[in-house]
Amino acid sequence: MIRRIQIDNFKSLDGFSLPPVGSPPLANFTCLIGANGCGKTTVLQAVDFLSQIVKGRVPEWLRERGWSPDDLSSQLDVASGEFISIAVDVQLTSTLPIQWKCAYRCADSSVIEETIWENNHRLLVAKGGWVSFTTSDREKQLENSGLRFSGSALSILADEDLHPSLRLLKQAFTKHIANFELVSAFNLKQDSYPSREIGPRGESLAGFIHEVSDGIRQRVYTQMRIFFPNVGGIQRKIEQNDLVKLSSFEKNMRMLLPDGSSTSDGISSRHFSDGFVRILAIITQIESSAMPGGASAQDRILLLDEIENGIHPETMARLVAYLAGAPIQIIATTHSPLILNDLTDAQAEESVMVLYRNGKGGTRSCRYFDLPSTKKKLGMLGPGEVYVDTSIEQIAREAEEMERGIAAQTGAPSQ
Repeated sequence: MIRRIQIDNFKSLDGFSLPPVGSPPLANFTCLIGANGCGKTTVLQAVDFLSQIVKGRVPEWLRERGWSPDDLSSQLDVASGEFISIAVDVQLTSTLPIQWKCAYRCADSSVIEETIWENNHRLLVAKGGWVSFTTSDREKQLENSGLRFSGSALSILADEDLHPSLRLLKQAFTKHIANFELVSAFNLKQDSYPSREIGPRGESLAGFIHEVSDGIRQRVYTQMRIFFPNVGGIQRKIEQNDLVKLSSFEKNMRMLLPDGSSTSDGISSRHFSDGFVRILAIITQIESSAMPGGASAQDRILLLDEIENGIHPETMARLVAYLAGAPIQIIATTHSPLILNDLTDAQAEESVMVLYRNGKGGTRSCRYFDLPSTKKKLGMLGPGEVYVDTSIEQIAREAEEMERGIAAQTGAPSQ
């Protein structure tokens, strides 16, 4: 769905582009690598920030994270102005290429300027409380002035009034981006009320599994048995207080009550391993992409931070294969070379992006195997072996030199 994102003045992302300017667009599976503090998690936060702008709830999002508006803008000397500038190239299944640009002012949590284009045809422009947009009949332009809104103009416009492509874009960014950056295994294990989403911290997994269709639940359980062959099944149960309780059953497991009779309660989700419950949440999120809601699976995005946490390497190999073949777009971060080794060379060349800090402190991106040193090693080693064999400091220097060289040849400014 997101094919390119360019950001100025968001934390360490200033003059930042993913993928770098001139590079092919993002694949459906993107794996971000790099040193601690290079900006990997910040990229996930930036995509989530875009979603909150379209929802018109950035102030609430900041409060949920314990952040202030000042925490968003860059502290780098190279940062300029009081605005966060964003440009996103989007390709939805039912639209032509869309480009969305906006300028967000941190001081009063407002979008001061916004434009949306589809294949060079302008669909929306908003500035200073004035909005002009293409209506649902695809021909008329409707103008409104004197409006007040804290996010994108899309946040206050009724879906039925919008051009179909604007409607799909709004739905994609408000309903179909799932950010697992803050999800914790502890929260995933808790009972919860029925819910239409897992929740930003994983607090409603049980309730979300309850709400999906029987067919989706069956696909989730089938996939879980592939990852964990000893699991005979997973069940959900509504407690008297309306909370949904999850439990699992292992093959040949027998649980006895004091009177000698058997119980079918299984193992409570509170006793699931961290790796088990994380994989359950990821599979449920991906398989639920078949749920109705106005966007196809290809228009959905899942953000995963440090996907290797709590997962055994052999299980991780199966998970990487599953993620790389998923029908939705996935942007994940990792520190594990084993994950790279579980990709084919072709997948690694397309999907692995290294992030690094340049001499001015800004985060930059580069396709890892576009670098001469890593490309040469890939002919002899696996992708993960190349990662282990190459110093991350060396990579940062080489990537910055390559960026300067490209800028000198093209006359374009470097990232």
